[in-house]
Amino acid sequence: MSLSLSGISGEITWTQTKANTGFLVTRQGPDKVDLSLSPNTTTYNEVLAVQGTLAASANTTINLNSFTNLLGVAATCTKGIGFIIKATAADLKIEPSASNPLGWWWGGTTPSITIKAGGFFLIGDGGTATISGSACNLKITNLSGSVTATYTVAFLGGA
Repeated sequence: MSLSLSGISGEITWTQTKANTGFLVTRQGPDKVDLSLSPNTTTYNEVLAVQGTLAASANTTINLNSFTNLLGVAATCTKGIGFIIKATAADLKIEPSASNPLGWWWGGTTPSITIKAGGFFLIGDGGTATISGSACNLKITNLSGSVTATYTVAFLGGA
């Protein structure tokens, strides 16, 4: 079954004010930066969506090349365009796995991103990121030594 609708969007909004002695308050905003992608659902036709828990200091690996989607269908992706991960209750670290590491947005020799509890990381790639059997695994680690972490992941890719 093919994907019928997809989108990737991110937004930061703000309003700023400054008190001015003897004058009205200066106000800027509301304003925002918002970006979005509307990927072609013929090309990007698979979604991995998963929520899981990690015991204190535990980790897990997610394979973005080969997975079962929410419809129960086996999916194989060779490219990716969007990814989001949300951390709940504890800080998480995401990084390429030691085995078949995901290279997509990473740079350097030991890259990682720490996502604070309640936060998220989102990437919408304007190009095509290569996913393969040898470049597909993302490691998620619970950085808390005492609290169980919950994570939510969504990945948009295609064959």
